[in-house]
Parts: sequence; C-alpha cells; structure tokens
Amino acid sequence: MFNINDISSLYLIRKDSLTRFLFYSGMTIAYFGSLNPWFMWALSSYYIIISTMFVTMAMFVSSTMQKPLFTRTDFIVPTVGYLLLVTYQALTHNDNINSYIINVFNTTIFLSLFRINKKVGLELSTFISKIMAILLVVSIFGYFQYLMGINLPNTNVSFRDDLYSYTNYYFFLLDDRSLFTLIPRFHAVFLEPGQMGTATVFLLLTQYGKWREWYNMVLLAATLMSFSLAAYVMLVFVIFLNLWVQGKHIARQVILAVSAIAIIITGAFVYNGGDNLLHDLILLRLEVEDGDIVGNNRTREDFSVEFERFISSSDVVFGKTYDEGFGNAGYKVFIYQNGIVGTMLLIIFYFVTTRNATYKRAVISGIILAFLNFIVRGFPLWFCFFIPIYSMFLTEAPTTKKMNV
Repeated sequence: MFNINDISSLYLIRKDSLTRFLFYSGMTIAYFGSLNPWFMWALSSYYIIISTMFVTMAMFVSSTMQKPLFTRTDFIVPTVGYLLLVTYQALTHNDNINSYIINVFNTTIFLSLFRINKKVGLELSTFISKIMAILLVVSIFGYFQYLMGINLPNTNVSFRDDLYSYTNYYFFLLDDRSLFTLIPRFHAVFLEPGQMGTATVFLLLTQYGKWREWYNMVLLAATLMSFSLAAYVMLVFVIFLNLWVQGKHIARQVILAVSAIAIIITGAFVYNGGDNLLHDLILLRLEVEDGDIVGNNRTREDFSVEFERFISSSDVVFGKTYDEGFGNAGYKVFIYQNGIVGTMLLIIFYFVTTRNATYKRAVISGIILAFLNFIVRGFPLWFCFFIPIYSMFLTEAPTTKKMNV
C-alpha cells in the first residue's frame, strides 16, 4: 500500500547521499589539484573554482535536510585563522587581485571542511585513499609494462615553461632526466617521486589499523617504489605513530624495525657492489658533507648564505620576496617569504584547528608528520597534506579496548 512516509524517507536518504557525493567530489578535486597530476594541468587555474562549486552545493543541500551534515559550530575560529594567514601572505607578497579572489575560494573549501560532522570528515580520508589507490593500480600496471619493454603510446609534455619535462605514457610520467636509467623512479601521474611518496604516506597515517586493506597496500607499494628519502623517513615515523595511536606497545616493534633496517642497509651496500637504487637514491643522500646532509638539496647553497643574512636583518619580521632561482622547497623558504609574523600565524592556525580535538595521540601524530613535511617541503596549506592531517584531529579515542601506555 502506498505510504507517504516511505517516499519521505527515500527523499531524505537521497539528500544525504547527494550531500556526501558533492562534498567528497569537491574535496577530491581540491586534493588532487594540489598534487598537479598531468591530467589536471589544464585546470591548474580553475580546479579551486570547481571544487568550491561542489562544496558550496553540498552545504546548500545539507541546509535543507532535517539532519544536516554540516553541523559543527566550532568552524568560525579556524576559518578566520586561515583567512588571516592567506590574507597576510597576499599582502606581504604583493599579490594581485587574482590572489585575493583565489583566497575566497580556498577559504570556502576550508570552511566546509571545518563545518562537516566528524564522521563524514573521517570517512573523507578513506574515500580519497581508495581513489588514489585505484589511480595508482592502473599506473603501476602501465609502469611494469614499460619495464618489461612493451612499447606504450606516449607523448612529450612539459610543465610550467619546461620547469619539468616528461615523456607522458598517459598512465604514468617518466622524467626526461631518467630516460636512460635502467629502472626509473616511480611517481605515477604526479610531478615528482617525493611528491607522490609524501602524499601516500600522509594518507597511510589516517589508515591506522587498516593497512591490510587492498588500497592501503597499494599506497604502501607506491611509497616504496618512489625511492624518495623524505617519504621513507616519514614512513618510518608513521609506522610507529600508527601503533602508538592504537595504544599498542612499541618497544618490541622498535627492536624489530631497527633490526630490519640494519639488514636492509647492509644488503644495499653489499648487493651488486652497492650499485642499486636503494644505495644510490637513499643511503648516499644520507651522507654528511660540509656539515650538511647530501640529500638536503631543496635549495641552492647560495640561499643558505642569503638566509643567514636574512635572519639577522629587519626583513625577518614580515618576510621578503623570494627568488625562485634559490630553489622552491623547505621550511627556510616559507620563513623567508612570510617572516616571523607569517610563521606565527601558521602556528596559530594549526593550533586553533586542534582546540576541540579529543584524542591527543592522534593530534600529536598529525602534528609530528605535518612538522616533518614542513621542514622538507614548506607547503603546510596544500590540500593533499592538510586534509589527512585534519582527519587525525577529528579522530576519537579508542573505546573498545584498554589503552596501553
């Protein structure tokens, strides 16, 4: 028999599903847009607008529901914190009007992330992890076909006025600098192995207790295939942080991990006389020359001299216009561009996003990984980094078992 309540229930379910679809779609676009995969290069100036349209529609549909999904009331302070930071950056960097417009779109995306209820916010990282894994499975399959000598269709492409030059095999990119390498580093459809590896490690942080799921195994495999020093170091931290977040004793795991790392390092020095990827791309970069690690090559040597002069001058307060010729990554670059004031605004922003977090271990884990990434890359506001970190801030403490200290 016809029942109006059945139609009403179905209508509400459809609204809930539509809101989730719009929110996840908008956030996924923002996430991948910040990673610059080749298929989004044409949208590099517009993906923020598209993402904002999706999340705005999600908030509108949610507002018409009896049980909205955007229910958090503590969104104002972190949103204002973000807006103050990006406005300060635009002012001190002497940006044009376009930067202020882009900041409005970015702020809308962050606002929706801060308003969404915790359950949906937590599920977002798993959703993105699955999408990333699907993309990587296809990419890895194409990459191994290339290694087996299969002639794949390709074209030559470049990014930002030949800053990066690749052979594009559509399922994956091959850096032209590694064309004659027997086994080139894997970075899927993204710009650099380190960029992809760092992104997958951030997603793995949110997947504590679920690493045996197929999509997380794919993320882990891609991380290892990147041969990125930064990703490897962060992965070691994430392994122990994930155990700690779950409340497990880590002393035994530390002993096992140290033993395994020692065996791997020894093998890398011995295998093929030391002529192997792990030795050349990871271990050699850990050597110290002139008081600095060889792998610390995010900026040129002359920038170190300039940075020392900078921190001793009045420019250190508000920052200074940065010359891209010095290199483009690392915490020193951020401090140079934004000064003490901008760096403090960044710290305040991260602090206010955690003020209502309930599980300290998850928060500390997120902050540690964010700090490590900031040291290496200096891009703390990229969606591909912030979304997983914020997911840790939303994590609830385990209640089904006793926590181990």
